[in-house]
Amino acid sequence: MVGSIGRMDVELETTADPGPDQLWVDADGFAGGLKPGTGPRRNPRGEFPTGPEVGERLPDIVAQTPDGEVIDVHRDRAGQAAAVVFYRSAVW
Repeated sequence: MVGSIGRMDVELETTADPGPDQLWVDADGFAGGLKPGTGPRRNPRGEFPTGPEVGERLPDIVAQTPDGEVIDVHRDRAGQAAAVVFYRSAVW
């Protein structure tokens, strides 16, 4: 199964065994009600790009804060250096 995360196409991990109580147990031992590769259980398989290299220009990023403020990374930093943190949640 292939999913798209931003502009990256990554192969998704779908390996799981039916476990107790109608849960799916994935390769990491996590048991959940959804089979890997579906819903929030969209873990990438193997190695995949994690983002730009240090010093590489970021793609155009426009995002919205929880308060509704629109942030344009390149415009709002006005030519100044910026630190951008990309993080992964415990379960995708």
